[in-house]
Amino acid sequence: MPAPARSVTRMLMSILCSLAFLGGCSTAPEKTIVQDPDIPDSGTIEHRIEEPIDLYIEPRIPSLTSEVLPRAAGHSYPEVTVVAGPALEKALLTVTRQHFSRATAVTAQDRKPTLIYRLLAFKPTIVVKPGGLRSQLDVSARVAIQVAMQTATGEHLFSTTAIGTSHVSDTRFTPNGRLKGHGELLEAVTRNAIIDATYEISKIFDNGGNDIDARIRASATVSDLSIETFDDVILYLRTAPPVID
Repeated sequence: MPAPARSVTRMLMSILCSLAFLGGCSTAPEKTIVQDPDIPDSGTIEHRIEEPIDLYIEPRIPSLTSEVLPRAAGHSYPEVTVVAGPALEKALLTVTRQHFSRATAVTAQDRKPTLIYRLLAFKPTIVVKPGGLRSQLDVSARVAIQVAMQTATGEHLFSTTAIGTSHVSDTRFTPNGRLKGHGELLEAVTRNAIIDATYEISKIFDNGGNDIDARIRASATVSDLSIETFDDVILYLRTAPPVID
């Protein structure tokens, strides 16, 4: 291509890029990565379960991402990818080790007493109410984790669900109809939902909780198991009949 033609082409491309910027168009996908949540210890350091136990985290959790399409009447916005897996995995490891002194993370269940985390739901949302140069953004996130316990013989002992939620409503500057700050809000509510879920998990493990007996008895398959504290669960796991190959 002759030099003058190349110069004209570059000029046209520059003009088109400038117009795209002014018009609010963007070809680059937006991504927000959830930062590691700060999980409070909640005083559990005074009582930790000393019996060894394996910890199995479902593989979907470390790789958890979600495509979030902002919703608004009469408007369309590009999707935002929220990466939550690494933060959620670290939070689950942290809360488990607050309660279990000898929890060993494993990549597969291996006929040992095992604490299991499975992902039931992850739902982040962005709702936009356009309003000229400033728009209201309602951003929320919901995380649901199944907490299950399995004996060395593979017998299902109990399971329950820990749910974490978070929501924020804020007004943000939206020049030319372009969203700004929604990724930051999405990261914050997702992180807070993870913290909320770990708080629910911590209550499940808390020997001072009033509902530990009801939670376990409601789903236990072992009819002669006497439950008063979570230590009784671990005691059963330890003294259950050995696996015979």
